[in-house]
Amino acid sequence: MKTLENENYQELTEKVLDLITKTSIELGHRTYADSLLQLTNSFASDLQKENRFRRMTFNQIEDAFHRGVRYAEFEPFLNIRTFFKFINAHKLVVDDARNKVEVLNQNPNQVPYYQEPLKLLK
Repeated sequence: MKTLENENYQELTEKVLDLITKTSIELGHRTYADSLLQLTNSFASDLQKENRFRRMTFNQIEDAFHRGVRYAEFEPFLNIRTFFKFINAHKLVVDDARNKVEVLNQNPNQVPYYQEPLKLLK
């Protein structure tokens, strides 16, 4: 598993396209292919550049979208602002899980959304 900053951009773009397409279907939005491609390129670039997200993994982004589509307290739209809201909300959950395991010494197997830290040395 790789962090977003270490993902191959082409592979990340393909994953993001799949995720945005799935999200569009789940939200019941109909979007043109050229709009999806523009949104995909912009969002994939943001995922690698944005300091808040670079150390997250793509499976965490998928979890953020899954939770966001189903449990958001706002009406989600298919745009970058909504995607950032999904990820920021989920990042709080992930950071809380990490805190429970690393600071409060809870069992990692019993803490939802806890992910073992990735080794960043190459």
